[in-house]
Amino acid sequence: MKHTPLRRVLLGRLTWLLACALSVLLGLADWSPIKRLDLAAYDTLEPSFRAAALPAASAVLAIDERTISALGRWPWHRDVHSEVVERLSAAGAAAVGMPILFAETSPGDEQFAATLARSGKVVLAVAPRAPDPGSPEVFEILPTPVLADAAAALGHVDVELDADALTRRIYLRAGSGGPSWEALALATLHLARGAPQFEPKFSRQGATHEAPLTSAASGWHRQDGVLLPYPDAHSAPRTLSYLDLYQQPELARTLAGHAVFIGVTAAGLDAGLITPASSLGQPMAAVEFHARAFEALRSGLTYHTATPALTVGLSLLLLLIPTVLFPHLRTGAAIAFGSLILVPPLVSGMAIGLLQLWIPPTAAMIAFLAGYLGWFGALLSKTLGSLRHARRHATATLCSITDAVITVDGDKRVVFMNPVAERLAGLRLAESKGRLVDEVLGQFTDQTENVSSALSVCLQLGESQRLPDPIHWRSPEGRQRALQLTVAPIGEGGGGEGAVLAFNDLTEILEAGARLRHEATHDAMTGLPNRSLLLERLDHALLQAQRSGEMVAILFVDLDRFKRINDSLGHHAGDAALRIVADRLVSSIRQGDTVSRWGGDEFIILMESLKDRFAVVSVAEKIIGIAEQEFSIDKQSNLVLSCCIGIAIAPQDGTDAQTLLSVADQAMYSGKLEGGGSYNFYAAEMNNWSRDRLELEGALRQALLQGQFELYYQPQIDIANGQLVGMEALIRWHQPGVGLISPGAFIPTAEESGIIRAIGDWVIQEAVGQASRWQAEGLTVVPIAINLSARQCVDTSVENTLRTALHDHKLDAALVKIELTESIAMNTTGRTADLMHNINQLGIDIELDDFGTGYSSLSLLRRFQISQLKIDRTFVDAIAADSDDAAIVRGTIALAHGLGMTVVAEGVETERQLCFLAQHQCDKAQGYLFSPPRPASEMRAWLIALPPHAIQALASLRSSPTSTLGH
Repeated sequence: MKHTPLRRVLLGRLTWLLACALSVLLGLADWSPIKRLDLAAYDTLEPSFRAAALPAASAVLAIDERTISALGRWPWHRDVHSEVVERLSAAGAAAVGMPILFAETSPGDEQFAATLARSGKVVLAVAPRAPDPGSPEVFEILPTPVLADAAAALGHVDVELDADALTRRIYLRAGSGGPSWEALALATLHLARGAPQFEPKFSRQGATHEAPLTSAASGWHRQDGVLLPYPDAHSAPRTLSYLDLYQQPELARTLAGHAVFIGVTAAGLDAGLITPASSLGQPMAAVEFHARAFEALRSGLTYHTATPALTVGLSLLLLLIPTVLFPHLRTGAAIAFGSLILVPPLVSGMAIGLLQLWIPPTAAMIAFLAGYLGWFGALLSKTLGSLRHARRHATATLCSITDAVITVDGDKRVVFMNPVAERLAGLRLAESKGRLVDEVLGQFTDQTENVSSALSVCLQLGESQRLPDPIHWRSPEGRQRALQLTVAPIGEGGGGEGAVLAFNDLTEILEAGARLRHEATHDAMTGLPNRSLLLERLDHALLQAQRSGEMVAILFVDLDRFKRINDSLGHHAGDAALRIVADRLVSSIRQGDTVSRWGGDEFIILMESLKDRFAVVSVAEKIIGIAEQEFSIDKQSNLVLSCCIGIAIAPQDGTDAQTLLSVADQAMYSGKLEGGGSYNFYAAEMNNWSRDRLELEGALRQALLQGQFELYYQPQIDIANGQLVGMEALIRWHQPGVGLISPGAFIPTAEESGIIRAIGDWVIQEAVGQASRWQAEGLTVVPIAINLSARQCVDTSVENTLRTALHDHKLDAALVKIELTESIAMNTTGRTADLMHNINQLGIDIELDDFGTGYSSLSLLRRFQISQLKIDRTFVDAIAADSDDAAIVRGTIALAHGLGMTVVAEGVETERQLCFLAQHQCDKAQGYLFSPPRPASEMRAWLIALPPHAIQALASLRSSPTSTLGH
């Protein structure tokens, strides 16, 4: 019995030491129940210790049910927001925060953007979008670019839920890939004070409307989290209905100098935020939450949370008192000392009021209470029960963690395995207990020696060991895993009681990292290296070539007419064709070379370590050959693709990646112009041609904008009666400083660049408009023939252009004819036939130009509903001297008349040619014998009467002994 007092002292101090340990555990552990208790304590303490707030300087403009009912279905036209922002700016509002996502374009965006720019006081919202299941991407939802650029600032509206699913805090900065944006409330406060804005790490320039970003963790980064005051009714912001301000502009004057937050409060449109005060009413509207956050920031009533180290330190300081005093106190005095449990909440409250710092008190209170109860337990000799409880707690902890834990004794024999370790090894503890750990692990890994070595060092030195590289582990089901091993000693000093082996499974993390690296460097559809990886390999190859003196080749591969597959079979078929091409290209190259998808239907092949060009030629010829092999997609067989290859060689053609790619592209395009299905090495003159072509393209665009084009008209004469029966519209270009340019000099470039569509539309409008003006003057207008280009025949919008021109100028469709060259008809029969049918339905006749040069079939003439054939000038030139050409012309006239078509001979320059045509019943003639193409001002006279020289030509025809006129 004489040892009883000493025993009580030892037991009492041990109890409080355990309480200190508990406070450390609770203060450092991320345990949801403790968090929830701390948050409840904050809700209780903060209103009592809060410092005085500044007078409110904000207001909420609520889009409530009444507003929705009056202004219509949400979302509204942007003009509504523009008008309200204008009123607030004019009234002198300090700033306007809009926690509304304008992520989609909408009518009125340009006007709204202009209003935002004029105001210079509006903050728009940025928000994260949750990733798709199984996707590592997190999207950052931005306002549309036009609104984002016009806003004074952007602020994020990301709100975090606390452990009890309530909203108490904001993060002053957050963003995807980094804390890029200030909180909406903070950005509005800075704007209201005229303070400089937080400069985001990621510039808005180049940001997409919805930009995908990823990170190794969640993808959304937050910084500087602060707690907000308890949302009591006294601190509620002034609220006005959006409708009242919209209908009563004078109300805006009451908001002068205020920060105004505009947001949705209507039920069904705003889900609201659950706050600590929500139990007293409805959830808080998000716009009100941001307005309260603004007032809290303005008044300095936001609270940072103390670090776990500070919280634990204060807890330990509190527990030091009973640790020293309790063992020496009598029972009554010790009970009175129990009031010390109120010290943590009092310290927390004082820190709130004086330091704007929140110190969570729950861990300290629970530790104090545990120590206090433990002291009583020690006093009542319940030491044994406390030890058993501690043992159960430790076991539960080991069993609940996700790491595999194996405990061994000093002889390296297994003592304990938690359930995760049992599943990992497929063994029960009873089967492994007492066995050497090397024997147990050897069944699953070949790195047992490394594990054993680390364990030996740990037992000898008494220090934790960690293997630098993951262990390759074969699970019982046969799957390969990667485990990170940490060995920690039990006890102190060398040769301790044993050690704990903790295995952390890194398999999914490493696999996810590998997938991300592959996705970042490879094309998702074909699996080929993408631009980034190709450029990296190309730079490396050029450095190696510079050292070794060898060559590097770039093959720029572009598929010919690939668009036909997408247009006819759909994009899924086009994707399948690209995968087939990718496989064929990979099979064509040497080992060590790279095939990359550059984009669309373009591929780049990188060939390294070349001694000469023979290997390049071999690969290029192989690619040309296999590209033309037939393949099938979706039961569509006998599909064939060809390709054009441009080749650049380093160092001859360039020594850097961009130069090589550029000149290879030029070489490829040169091959395209030659018809495709070939390979071309780059030559220096291609660069000059490319620059000239770019200059010509630019000049054509300027010509179209500045009205440098003019239509000339060449008359068509009825050979039988000598009357003007038609004319052909021909474009001319008046280029400043150059003069008049004929179509042959610029039409091919216009075709290749696509500008021909716009030029063709202008020709239609101008020709129809000129005919309408002549008709308005009372002249007898003859049909005008308008030429269509190949590009216009592919683009069916030409039908709408014709319809619109006829309607706008109120011209009879019979006064317009369309000329289609024979080569265009032959190359695009299906699509062009449909287009010509539709144009014919408008009442416009179709003429086939250059007949005899494209090997037309008779079925083609019927399919296109041709009303008139035009004999090419190459046949007319020699009809009087060349019997073959004369026979062709006679046959063409007879064929056309047999099919009920009229015939026009173009290029008629001599009376002898005219006489031959008249003798063989050709219907019409066109050429320099009558007139070259003339401007509209000169053609006006032709509509009144034929000029003398034309009459003379016809008169000589009538006097010819072989003339058939009048017969």
